[in-house]
Amino acid sequence: MNTRQVLTILLLNLSILSSGCASLGIALLYKKVSLPDTQVVKNIDYSQESDSNPVMNRLDLFLPKGKNWPTMIFVHGGGWNTGDKDLKVAGADVYGNIGRYFASQGIGTAVISYRLMPGVDWKTQTMDVAKAVAWVYEHIHEYNGDSRSIFLAGHSAGAQLSSRVALDPSALQSMGLSPKILCGVILISGAGYNFMNQEAYDYGKQQGAIEALFNKEELSKILRKKLSPIFFARQASPPFLILYAAKDEKEIKHDSLRLDEALKRVGAQRQLYSVPRVNHKSMILALSHADKFPASMMMVFMRTCECGRSPAKMFNSAPTPPEKAGKSPRH
Repeated sequence: MNTRQVLTILLLNLSILSSGCASLGIALLYKKVSLPDTQVVKNIDYSQESDSNPVMNRLDLFLPKGKNWPTMIFVHGGGWNTGDKDLKVAGADVYGNIGRYFASQGIGTAVISYRLMPGVDWKTQTMDVAKAVAWVYEHIHEYNGDSRSIFLAGHSAGAQLSSRVALDPSALQSMGLSPKILCGVILISGAGYNFMNQEAYDYGKQQGAIEALFNKEELSKILRKKLSPIFFARQASPPFLILYAAKDEKEIKHDSLRLDEALKRVGAQRQLYSVPRVNHKSMILALSHADKFPASMMMVFMRTCECGRSPAKMFNSAPTPPEKAGKSPRH
C-alpha cells in the first residue's frame, strides 16, 4: 500500500464534527467510556419555569458510585448559537462521554444545555447556566453528591458563560446564592473573556460572531464591558484552572492569558496551562481521554481543590504539565 492509499484510508475514517465549535477526527481521538445506565439520569429540567425551553433547559447527570463525591457542571461550546448536551457525531456522544469519564473516576458530572442566540440574549444564557448551578447545589445531595464540592467547567463559549457566572455574583445572588458555593472553575479554550480588547473584538467580527449573536452592527463600549467576565475578577473569586490548546487561534490564546493576568492582579487563585498537540476542536475529545493531559489535570484540580484551601496546597500535588503558558499580552 503506497502513501497516497494510506492517506486516503485515513481521511475516509475521519468523522468530522461540524458543530459551531468543533471539527474533530472522531475515529482517531474518541474513546468511549462505559458507565452503567443506572448511573445516568437524563433530561432533568433545571429551570422549572413555565416558559423554559422544553429541550434546552435540561441537564444529564452522570453519577459515581459511593457517597459525598464532588460534582462538575459542564457547559458546552458552540459560539453561543449552536450545540446542546446531546451532540452526536458519527455515533459518538462527545459531551456525554465527558460525563461518563469523570463519573467513572469518582466525580459526578452534570452536562447541561442552555438556550441559544439569537432566540435569547446573553443575559438569558448567563442565567440559564446560573440556574443549572443552583439546581445542582440544591439537589445533588439527593443523588449522594456533596453540595459543598461543586465545580463549574466549560469549553469555548461555555467557558465564557461559566466565567461570567463565577466572577459576576449578580446571577447567583438573584437566586439567593453566593458564588462561594463554587469550589473551583475550569475554563477550556474560552473565547470572549474581554470584548473590550480590540484584538478579541475584531476576531469576533471576522468570525461573524458579534453582529450575528448580539444583534448589533457595532456593540457599544458599555455593552462590550458588561459582556466581558475579565472586568469582574476579584480576590474572592473561586480558584480557576485555565486551559487552552497549543494550536488554538492566537486570539483565543491571548484571551486566556489576559484573564489569567486579571485574576493574578487581584490576588485570585489560578493556574494557566497550554495543552500541547490539540486544537480548539480536538480539545473536546481530550477531556474524556484518560491518557490526555487536560483530563488528568482537571481530575487533580477537582480532587485537591477544596473551598478555603490555600493555592500552595491546592496545586502541589498536580502533575507537571508538558507545556506551561507564556506571558500575557497587553489588555
